[in-house]
Amino acid sequence: MDTRRFPPGPPVVGTNVFAQLRYSWQIMHDMLGVISGYYDQYGDLVHLQFGRHGHLFLVKHPEHAHQVLVEKAASFHKGPDYKDPERGLARFLGNGLLVSDGEFWKRQRRLVAPALHARRVEAYAETMVSLAERLVAGWRDGAVIDVDAAMMRVTLDIVSATLFSSDVSDQAERVGAAMTTLQHANMDFDLIPNWVPTPKHLRERKALRDLDGIIYDLIAAWRTHGEDRGDLLSMLLLAQDDDGSRMSDQQVRDEAMTLFLAGHETTANALNWTWYLLAQNPDVEAKLHAELDAVLGGALPKLDDLKRLPYTEMVIKESMRLFPPAWGFGRRAIEDVEIGGYTIPAGSGVNISVYHMHRDPRWWPQPERFDPLRFSPEGEQAQVRYAYLPFGGGPRICIGNAFALMEARLLLAVMASRFRLRLLTNDPVEPEPLITLRPKNGLRMRLEARHSASVSSAYHAPVEAPKTGLPA
Repeated sequence: MDTRRFPPGPPVVGTNVFAQLRYSWQIMHDMLGVISGYYDQYGDLVHLQFGRHGHLFLVKHPEHAHQVLVEKAASFHKGPDYKDPERGLARFLGNGLLVSDGEFWKRQRRLVAPALHARRVEAYAETMVSLAERLVAGWRDGAVIDVDAAMMRVTLDIVSATLFSSDVSDQAERVGAAMTTLQHANMDFDLIPNWVPTPKHLRERKALRDLDGIIYDLIAAWRTHGEDRGDLLSMLLLAQDDDGSRMSDQQVRDEAMTLFLAGHETTANALNWTWYLLAQNPDVEAKLHAELDAVLGGALPKLDDLKRLPYTEMVIKESMRLFPPAWGFGRRAIEDVEIGGYTIPAGSGVNISVYHMHRDPRWWPQPERFDPLRFSPEGEQAQVRYAYLPFGGGPRICIGNAFALMEARLLLAVMASRFRLRLLTNDPVEPEPLITLRPKNGLRMRLEARHSASVSSAYHAPVEAPKTGLPA
C-alpha cells in the first residue's frame, strides 16, 4: 500500500501522447497564467503527475523554498531540464556550474569563485560605465529604439570585455540571435529526437556552433600568450585546485558559456523591466532622477558613487521583484524527502516559482505596485525570509550576483541621468518566460533627452546605502 502523501493538484496526465501534447500546448501558450491558476486552486505546493511515475511539484511558499534550497539541499540535485543532454541546458552549457552537481560542482565553484570575487568584480566598474556611455552617445532625442536589443547589446559588450578582454561587437547580432534560439530551444516542447535534422534542430545546431566558435577561438588566443589580463577567462584558465589540477579547455568552455549566457541575459532583462516600470511610474522616475542629479551632477558614475545612490539600487531590486530575470528554477529529489508535510519521491522534479512568490500579497502588500521603498533598510528588515529570490538562495546562490547588481546600477545611472524612455503604446508588454523572463517581441520605446540635470534642492543623499537585499 502506498502511504505517501502528495499535495493537491490537477488530474493526472496519462501516457496518451495527444493528452500530453494538449497539456503541453496549454502550458507553453500561457505558462505564467496556468501556473498562477494552479496555485490559486490548489495552494502553495502543487502536485503534477504524468503517467504512473512522473511527478513534478510546484513551490511558491518561502518556507518550502528554504527547505529545498537550504535545510534539505543535500537531498536535491539539478533535474533533467538542466542535465538531460538531449533536452536540458546541458546540451548548450555542458557541465558548467549551472548544470553540475556533487563533488564536481564543489570543485568548480572553488575554481570559479576567485574570478567573481568582489575586489575583482569592482575592477570592472570603469569598463561598464565606459561601454554604457558609448551606447548612450548614439542615442538621439525623439528616436525610437528597441530597448531589449540595446540592453542585450551593451551587456554583451560588457561580458565580452570582462570575461574575454575582447570586443565581439561585430558579432553581436549573430550572438544575440544564437542566444534567442537557444532560449526557445530549451523551453519548446519537442517530441522529435535531436538527431533528426528538422529546421528547428538545424537552427539550434548553428546557434551552438556560432557560440562555440567564438569561445574556443578566444581560449585558443589566450593559450598563445598565457597572461593574466585581468579578465575572467584568464582566471578560469589559470585556476588551480588544491592538487594543482586545472580545468580542461572543454570545462573552461562550459564555465565560460555559462557566464556568457548568465552574464548578459539576466542584467539586460533586469534593465528592460526597469525601463518599462519607470515609464509607467513617473513619481518613482522623478525620485530616481533627483538622486542621480544630486549625487552625480551630470558626471558619469564611479564605483564609489554607488554607496550614495541607494534609491537607484532600490529601483533595480524592486524591478527584479516584479520581473525576476530568473523567474523560476528547478531541482530533482535524489531521495524521498518531506517538504511542507508532503512526500517528494526520489526522482521527482521540484520547480520554485520565483515570479509567483514575488507577487504573493502575503509577503508583498499591494504586490502589483512598483514601490522601491520595499528595499529601504526598514523595508528589507520587514521582509519574509526567502520571499525574495532573484538570485536563488542557499549553497547554489548565483555566483555572479555582485557582478550583476553592480552592472545594473551603473548602467541605469549612466542612462537615466541623460534620458527618459517612453512607451509607444498603453498596451501592456507581455513577459515571455524562457530561461530568463524577457519582453515578448522586444520593447520599443521613445528616447526623451533630459535637457536639465540640475541638482534637486528637495533631495538629500543619505550617508550610507542600505544593506544588500540579496538572500544569504
